[in-house]
Amino acid sequence: MVDFSPEDTGGRSSTPDRRFDPPTRSERESPIDELLVLLSHQRRRDVLYYLSDHEVASLESLAATIAANEAGVSAERISAERRESVLIDLYHNHLPKLTDRKLVEYDHRSGAIRWSSPPALFDELLECCHSLESIDGSATDDESETNGT
Repeated sequence: MVDFSPEDTGGRSSTPDRRFDPPTRSERESPIDELLVLLSHQRRRDVLYYLSDHEVASLESLAATIAANEAGVSAERISAERRESVLIDLYHNHLPKLTDRKLVEYDHRSGAIRWSSPPALFDELLECCHSLESIDGSATDDESETNGT
């Protein structure tokens, strides 16, 4: 048997290991952090913009609309492969996050995605994002003209 004295720490700190302590409030995600994470991806914002205006959409039509917006062309000009790629990404990555937070509802049988009346704070954040994205570089163009560049 080996004797161990508290003074013999082998050169290591004698402070307790805090790796397993519960996180403090500052270490946990706040509700605003969770909402901002949801809004951090363009495709999730596009889903939310569309549904906030139309209330319901099929997964297929939403994928076609988003693929067309990304390519800057009409939905009819999007290839089946591109549409399918966006559909798979929405189905596996983005819809689960949005449904987990109850921002949208997804009916697996019909493929219908419905706007789910999110909290007012989320509505305001989404509207702010949409307004900023709607500017679409016009502020940059205006600055260039006033600076003579």
